[in-house]
Amino acid sequence: MEEYIKCEFFVDGMHCAACELLIEKKLSKHKGVKKVDAQLAKEKVYLEINKELNQDDLREELSELITKDGYKLLNSKKNNHKINYKELTTALVIAGVFIRLFLLVQKLGIVNLATTSGQVTLPFVFLIGIIASLSTCMAVVGGLVLSLSSNYAKGQQTKPLILFHLSRIIGFFVLGGLIGLIGSAFILTPTMSFILNLILFLVMIILAINLLDVLPFVKKLQLKMPKVLGKNVLKVSETNNVLTPILLGAVTFVLPCGFTQSMQLYSLTTRSFITGALTMLVFALGTLPMLALISFASTKLSKILQSGLFFKAAGFIIIFFAIFNFTAALAAIGLIKPIFNI
Repeated sequence: MEEYIKCEFFVDGMHCAACELLIEKKLSKHKGVKKVDAQLAKEKVYLEINKELNQDDLREELSELITKDGYKLLNSKKNNHKINYKELTTALVIAGVFIRLFLLVQKLGIVNLATTSGQVTLPFVFLIGIIASLSTCMAVVGGLVLSLSSNYAKGQQTKPLILFHLSRIIGFFVLGGLIGLIGSAFILTPTMSFILNLILFLVMIILAINLLDVLPFVKKLQLKMPKVLGKNVLKVSETNNVLTPILLGAVTFVLPCGFTQSMQLYSLTTRSFITGALTMLVFALGTLPMLALISFASTKLSKILQSGLFFKAAGFIIIFFAIFNFTAALAAIGLIKPIFNI
């Protein structure tokens, strides 16, 4: 009978709760590993491994399993957190161009992407969905898409992939509506509205800082859904059943993505089934183009999009949107004057 012992390694490269699930899924495939528990807050992975294995050799083998995803296992934590200022500067320029275009489109009135009354418009939600698909949603949802596409590519089947994306859109619509319905059960006073807007602002700022990877300690503040939900989703993805794509598409709603959580929180504040449903529907539609492209493209494309530059550019953009929405909400209740006159 095999004996197992506990060991732990530091993980370099984790920036969100979705990373935990991805790392656990990859490392658990090693035949010498019995149990894996990745923890973002501690930047560690805790393992139960075969007693006969050499830990240094195992660390190198496991590290190879996740290196292509941007992670690395270390025996000790890096003493100095190195900030890639060149990449940050490039990302800031990219984000600046994007934000400038956003403000220009707003000012010209071509599309009403956002309002200064504290309300989030559907075009704005769609935009958030696009950004999400280029960053944190790519970690797990993109991984699921790639897993499905690789499984069905052998038989050149496209129907399961279509069912996955269709089920995801419908699932987001229905579950978003239910969240809005739950919100309608509460009386939203001005104070409660301010608190919810403050929480939404903090969630987005924490998400952005983690994407920028400049303040490691902020990872401990990352809002997370129970990990067991995500684990069950990943287990379903490994089954070969006709209903698997449909079920997976719907339950991606509970995967740990900061963007999704921020939109879910906003849906709660709408206090309306229809508005909540439309919010999450449009968000899912915003993520669809990139995720669909991955479905029918290649793994190489997803790895390019998971580069640090994309994450950091998204981080700067989300900081802007967080400030934009929060100041608009404050202006709407008369606490401050509108900052963005567009």
